[in-house]
Amino acid sequence: MLAGSLLTALTALAAGLALEAVASPVSLKKREIPSTHILHERHAPHWGRMWTKKAKVPAHAVLPIRIGLKQSNLDAGHHKLMDLSDPESPNYGKHMSTQEVIDFFAPHESTVDIIRNWLHDAGISADRVTLSANKQWIQFDATAGEVEDVLFADYYVWEHFDGSKDMSTESYHIPSKIQEHVDYVTPGTRLRSRQHAGKEKKMKRSNFKDDVRPFITQLPAFPEPNSTTCSIYVTAECTRSQYNIPKGSTKFPGNELGIFESIDDHYSKKDLDVFFKTLYPDLKVPTGTYPEERLIDGAIGSIETPSPIYPLEVGLESSLDFDSAWPLIWPQHTVLYQTDDEHYEYNYTFSGFWNTFLDAIDGSYCNYEAFGEKGNCDKPECEDPVYPDNNPGGYTGKLQCGVYKPTNVISISYGGGEADLPDFYMKRQCSEWLKLALQGTTTVISSGDSGVGDNGFCPTKADGSEVFYPDYASSCPYVLAVGSTEWDRFSNSTAETPYEKLNEVATARFASGGGFSNVFPQPPWQASQVNKYIDTVGKTLPFQSYSQFPHDGDFSHIKKGVYNRAGRAYPDVAAVGDRQLVLGGGTWWLVGGTSLSAPVIGAVLTLINEERLKVGKPTLGFVNPILYAHPEVFNDVTEGSNPGCDTVGFKASKG
Repeated sequence: MLAGSLLTALTALAAGLALEAVASPVSLKKREIPSTHILHERHAPHWGRMWTKKAKVPAHAVLPIRIGLKQSNLDAGHHKLMDLSDPESPNYGKHMSTQEVIDFFAPHESTVDIIRNWLHDAGISADRVTLSANKQWIQFDATAGEVEDVLFADYYVWEHFDGSKDMSTESYHIPSKIQEHVDYVTPGTRLRSRQHAGKEKKMKRSNFKDDVRPFITQLPAFPEPNSTTCSIYVTAECTRSQYNIPKGSTKFPGNELGIFESIDDHYSKKDLDVFFKTLYPDLKVPTGTYPEERLIDGAIGSIETPSPIYPLEVGLESSLDFDSAWPLIWPQHTVLYQTDDEHYEYNYTFSGFWNTFLDAIDGSYCNYEAFGEKGNCDKPECEDPVYPDNNPGGYTGKLQCGVYKPTNVISISYGGGEADLPDFYMKRQCSEWLKLALQGTTTVISSGDSGVGDNGFCPTKADGSEVFYPDYASSCPYVLAVGSTEWDRFSNSTAETPYEKLNEVATARFASGGGFSNVFPQPPWQASQVNKYIDTVGKTLPFQSYSQFPHDGDFSHIKKGVYNRAGRAYPDVAAVGDRQLVLGGGTWWLVGGTSLSAPVIGAVLTLINEERLKVGKPTLGFVNPILYAHPEVFNDVTEGSNPGCDTVGFKASKG
């Protein structure tokens, strides 16, 4: 029914466009809004500068209407997570099951009844109205004329200055008594252009093919590292020594460390065998020990032989993740989450990210509707891979939903800029990170390698000046964002000693990502520490802040300042992020990046969970509040900064 209605709507939209040749926008008599109704949504003010009203949508055009039911429990979910994450709470560690989370966020039955009654009274009969399987939206088909009468709206075809067209109403109204139950109506006020379609993709990270990365160094041979070379070659022994990490000793079932990989980056089984045998013979890792491969939507795990279709190769990202984390947690094992088929991996023809991964570890996410978006994105600015995929090397099965369980800790060394994706896309994903946290999963994400910018890109305001470009998804408050440091000797005039304590400073060969979100507000658990930081360094920073949230990367209304003081601050923690010794493609490398820092922290949390599980305690789950509540357990990094956008960035400081 929906597919047919959508086709009809598109046909109607095409008909509306045809009117442009013979008609100009119709000046309609202003609708009289009854006192029982209230404005629910309207066009953003700046859209008038980018969009032109072209023609009225024909009254007989059939539109597929969806009414998103407000998930009032999103706020309640936050408070629930705080309760489960507070060691002083009797509910600490009582993580929810998948079904409990689904039930918790489902709208109340009374909400559904209220919306149905409103539609019936407005002339939409009950037999035309259906409820989604996840109980998050109500659907019906109606002519444009019917919808306009129900919503006191007028639908037009609009044209963006880039030539793209969309259908929208400037505003719509609903009864005030039901407003608390309605999130949005679609098609509604949102206008979407193709502005992101031709934009350079920002989600690519370093791998050994990216020879422009200054923090990837090829070595001529195995360098024979030892206990006095930790400032030159970082190994697991160095990391244990610097951070006082005990060796792994157990392999608790179900506590494997999850590692996410994508975008044509693959590990090699042959490399892993040689890596463990050469660098860590004392661990006695049996030959043939590899990650458990949880392959999503036709993904390929390890690469041993060339692909017959695409020249897929071993990537240093995957090698770095496993080579840095696995020796720290051994004899515990790892799980590889690899997403998407060869066609998407190699060609990277999509602009969205992470949705197929989240679909696979939480089946309810496939149809989850929030912030005006249901399921995977099919719009140019956030388009996700589509399955079945009939392209060469494509996965011809259905989109995989809920086929794998999330591990207790998942390390993700990928990211992009907030302005690369629409706000609704990021907010919907962030609410899913919240739901995973409620189930006891700790999501660890690297904070990026471009300081306060993103791959050298910084958005501009109306006056042409630049603003900082926060990283995503490390800016979501429900993940643990990890920045990077490096180890230097305090003095080069003295002889090295075995596993001497080194000076930990901000990385110099690249700038660790960090700043303040333009999408997500600052969560309460970090407010005190952030205030202390700003009080300490704020007056010394050569730039100002603002306290407002731009919409979908539009900074035209920002008059002063370069960062959002009201936004979620990141990273939360930092760890070594340079000079890791890695074997990739049969060659030894020194690799740097927050892509190293994230799996190191992921390994530490996995070891802590190991000890908790041994004595019958629950896993850590969402750790951010307790980490901010106990700064005394961390070493302050007080040297360096994270430059970007033609500034020195934020300075490292005590506290």
